[in-house]
Amino acid sequence: MKAIVIGSGVSGLTAAVTLANAGHAVDLFEQAEKPGGVTASYESGGYRWDLGQLVVEGFGEDEPVGEVLKALGVLQAVPLRQDDRGYVFPDFDLRKPDEYQGVRWRLQRLQELFPEEAANLERYWKDYLRFTRLMTLARGGEKLHGLAGLVNKVRLFLTLLPLLPMKDWSAEKLMAHYFKSQELRCVFISILADFFIPPSQFIGLGVFALNAEVTFEKRMPSEIAPGAVQVRFYSVLGGMQTLIKALTDRLESQGGRLHTGCAVERILVQEGQAKGVVDQNGQVHAAEAVIASGGARETFLQLVGEQALPPEFALQVKDIPLMGSIFMIHLGLDFDPSPFVHGVCTYYYGTYDVEGEVQRARQGQYHEGRAGFVVHVPSLHSPEMAPAGQQAMTIYTICPDRLESGPWSDRKEEFADRLLECAEARIPGLRKHIRVRHVLTPDDFRAITHTGSHAFGGIAPVMGAWRVPHKTPLRGLWFVGAQSESGGGVGAVIPSAYRTALRILNGE
Repeated sequence: MKAIVIGSGVSGLTAAVTLANAGHAVDLFEQAEKPGGVTASYESGGYRWDLGQLVVEGFGEDEPVGEVLKALGVLQAVPLRQDDRGYVFPDFDLRKPDEYQGVRWRLQRLQELFPEEAANLERYWKDYLRFTRLMTLARGGEKLHGLAGLVNKVRLFLTLLPLLPMKDWSAEKLMAHYFKSQELRCVFISILADFFIPPSQFIGLGVFALNAEVTFEKRMPSEIAPGAVQVRFYSVLGGMQTLIKALTDRLESQGGRLHTGCAVERILVQEGQAKGVVDQNGQVHAAEAVIASGGARETFLQLVGEQALPPEFALQVKDIPLMGSIFMIHLGLDFDPSPFVHGVCTYYYGTYDVEGEVQRARQGQYHEGRAGFVVHVPSLHSPEMAPAGQQAMTIYTICPDRLESGPWSDRKEEFADRLLECAEARIPGLRKHIRVRHVLTPDDFRAITHTGSHAFGGIAPVMGAWRVPHKTPLRGLWFVGAQSESGGGVGAVIPSAYRTALRILNGE
């Protein structure tokens, strides 16, 4: 079989390697000069930073992504370090203790901060363990068949049963069910700002998944209670470019061909079936399967063309909800910020009003860093990402793809100064230690991704929203990545791209 893959982000590379490993001819087209998409690295002055997801989950050998990487033959080429994240709120922080204090340390810290909510936190903990057992059974059930599979399904249903009344709740409703304090609710839903989604529109049970206790304390065992196994967070040593190199090396070693600096201008469709692509040079490449990644609207409305799509499908693509963008600053520093940050990744929040801030950002209003930001210091896990004795730091925050008024370029440096002022309130003396500074706005990310709207993380996880299926209405055309039905995040797109490629191999 001849297959063409469009886009060399982690989803496109995963699908391409899967097919190449099976002995099929694969051509992968990437419009940029180097592979990786937003998972690629950014380098300047001896410093290196990541553009996209900064910490990843499930990369362990027996975890969902790790199992895929092992099957692809690249796991050993992706060195990892277990990591965690810290949270800082306006009135308190959640810094893990110097000495390990067990799986309930965060719960106990919150009970100290909110003694009137102690019993409510116990109720939350009980349901968190139940949900973790549910996810553990679900992951294990994918490998079971026959009687063992049937028994697992029964256990899965019995574990789910107490949570069923909550299945249609929003995150906002779930938090109101457990807690009275807005500040305490924010501890569990503040991460939704990263998804650019207000708590009123995010599925409630997903809050448990986003608050895996091990992501706040890497010394914690994966199994925190009988049958409740958490998926860990990791840093990829050397940055995400290490993963990209492992996948591209594997693709080429299996005979796949990577065409960088070569955009696909059109997907050829005849009688409802994808037949190949036309590249930017006008060359036609025939194929029996085309796998596209990247922007959904760009793929279907531009590369395919609305006239070749079923009308209802075209309307649904136009209406898919996308996340917003980010304002990002890469810094090269001549000092060690470790005393002021909580390890590699720290979330700083300036508000408890997640709902309001996300809604305002959706309307084009940028908070300039006052509502919060994330600090990531990759050189703490990979010293080679900065010159000797120095540090690479990334500061980013969510923002509208387009401002309420005026272009980003008019205020780019002004906004960078204001975000750095907010960061310096948490990291004293930061600005005087800056040796390299690069600012990226949504304009820059649109140019990198070649999309009309930059969606950091892809499709917004709005409850009940339609998502583009991996198997499209056009025969032979498949769609993977952060704007597909799998949703965003490296931990989601790698397994889904792998499963999609297996479906192609199985002749679906």
